[in-house]
Amino acid sequence: MNADERETIVAALAVAFGPAEDVSPAPDQPLHVLVHAAELPGPWTSPARALLRFTDWPKTRPEFFIDRSVVNAAGDPPRSSSEQAILGGSWRQFSFGFPWAEDGADPVRAVQLWLTRFSEPT
Repeated sequence: MNADERETIVAALAVAFGPAEDVSPAPDQPLHVLVHAAELPGPWTSPARALLRFTDWPKTRPEFFIDRSVVNAAGDPPRSSSEQAILGGSWRQFSFGFPWAEDGADPVRAVQLWLTRFSEPT
């Protein structure tokens, strides 16, 4: 992914979800985008930091990680989740399937689809 493509993705995410920045460890590494305040529906704690890793974009959807502080009203993290060490921090990754097609791939739509997972209370 070239620098222009990276900037376009970060800008699109910032327009849709608020402050976002490229936190990739190096230009030759996959794009990592930090969204500083993603809004989650109740009962989940919100706003929350989200991290996206774009590996093999647009063939595959970005990986999505959420701040470890995200819990539901009972204080539980999303089910089927695990902690992952990413960029020197600890993030929560969870299992959530949705259809993905390379044609028409849109980073904003990818995040919107990931966030639908939080319409579930557990």
